[in-house]
Amino acid sequence: MNLFNIYVLIGIFGISVIVSFLLVKYKHILRILDEPNARSQHKVVIPRSGGIAIFSAFVTGVFSLDISHDYWFLAPLFIIFGLGLYDDKNGISSKKKLLVTFVASMLLFFLGFDLVRYGHFFGHEVILPFWISCLFFSIACAGFINAVNLIDGLDGLASLISLIILSAFAYLGFKWNDAFLCNVSLALMVSILGFLIFNWHPAKIFMGDSGSLTLGFVLVLLSVYAIKQHYITAVSVLLLAALPILDTLIVMVRRVVNKQNPFKADKTHIHHIILKQQNRHVVRTVILMGVWQMLFTYIGLGFKVRDDMYILILFFLCFLLFYFSLTPKKTRKGHHVS
Repeated sequence: MNLFNIYVLIGIFGISVIVSFLLVKYKHILRILDEPNARSQHKVVIPRSGGIAIFSAFVTGVFSLDISHDYWFLAPLFIIFGLGLYDDKNGISSKKKLLVTFVASMLLFFLGFDLVRYGHFFGHEVILPFWISCLFFSIACAGFINAVNLIDGLDGLASLISLIILSAFAYLGFKWNDAFLCNVSLALMVSILGFLIFNWHPAKIFMGDSGSLTLGFVLVLLSVYAIKQHYITAVSVLLLAALPILDTLIVMVRRVVNKQNPFKADKTHIHHIILKQQNRHVVRTVILMGVWQMLFTYIGLGFKVRDDMYILILFFLCFLLFYFSLTPKKTRKGHHVS
């Protein structure tokens, strides 16, 4: 890390702070606002345009830092950001959102961030045929991008979880002297930190879908890059980014079991249940979930096994633990819990 890069990172932080401040101050000009509803934790109108601050600061950082890579990977990112911004302004169905993220993920696959090798199981390496891999990759990436979107339900939660996951990739970048992994991770981290000043409870601004989808996409990008460089295995991502994945899987399974629409919004996410257990103390809930993610990320970085089946089994056990400990009995029996 040279002095120039440090100055650039300070500049990225400054851009994020200034743009976030302006978005709060002039919220009624853009009119990208979050009106309180039955699922909201806030009681007043709050702008949900914070993704603009994160995105603008991050892209500025990518072009300013030495990433030793071409910039074509930004093309699907612009699609994802545009999708989120449109959703924040006009609204879009979850199915259409999933479809566009699927297409953007497929574009990423063809831009060189592709995977066909998915780890070793029982002594055999799993290598999928190109088109099957493309389909599986796009579905998995679209699912994860939307998982980060779904965990954005409390002040500062998605920001904190993303910062913890990004710190793992920044560490890997430092460890392997990889300019792309290190600088892209740091650029997004300082972009989030500048925004987090205004997003911490009580939040003055939300990141909106333009922010959460952007975070999800960049995390996918870094995960795939790290896998292709053999810094981590594909299955270890299940631990490195465990909370968003666990939360989405648990909610989907719970809805299917109760014969509900798996895409219908409700208040049965992990953070909703923990918030209720913590007497609606937002900061304590966010920090608790951050500690959990930190533990998962640490295990994911340090879990050295020759057979990825062990990681898969560990993740499945974590899923069962979270599902049964955080699913009220009456919900398991098919009654809706708000």
